[in-house]
Amino acid sequence: MKRLGLPIFIAALLGAFLFWWFSPVQIIKRKTKTLLETLTLQASTGAATRQLGVYSLHALLADEVTLEGPAIREANGSFDRSQLESAYSWLCQQAKHSQFDLISFHSVKIDDQSAEVRFALQAVVELPAYRPADGPYEAIFYWQRDDNGWRLSSATWSEAGQKSKPAPKAAAKPQSSPASDHP
Repeated sequence: MKRLGLPIFIAALLGAFLFWWFSPVQIIKRKTKTLLETLTLQASTGAATRQLGVYSLHALLADEVTLEGPAIREANGSFDRSQLESAYSWLCQQAKHSQFDLISFHSVKIDDQSAEVRFALQAVVELPAYRPADGPYEAIFYWQRDDNGWRLSSATWSEAGQKSKPAPKAAAKPQSSPASDHP
């Protein structure tokens, strides 16, 4: 009986881990972190290496994405995926560096086809002439599920201490799911 106890315990532990890892909340958290990592451009990397991130970006964005933020007026509005990929390529060429560090998740709400993620981050984007982002921000990402998985459909952010306005949403509000502060 002792010989069966350890394998059964390990199998149960593995099953619990897989259940947690593939839960919708964890998938959305990983997608959010992957997007922030893709937008992070180290100063020591060359433009060609940075450009490889466009492949990751392509897999994360919906066909049309709505952006709303305070720093750059031209970066607000609704954009095709190809427009955002072009903007990312421009950023890869122009930015001295960018850094997007997730501080904590405030909430993750998910329903069958959509998800809302509210979180805090520290962001820096350094261009040759100025820094359009430098400091703590509050952000809201809206994800939509399609045939290819979860894709970002809207991102809203504001400087910490200011209220982020929720982006307009066509889909029904997702059901609330608890989110821990641990990414």
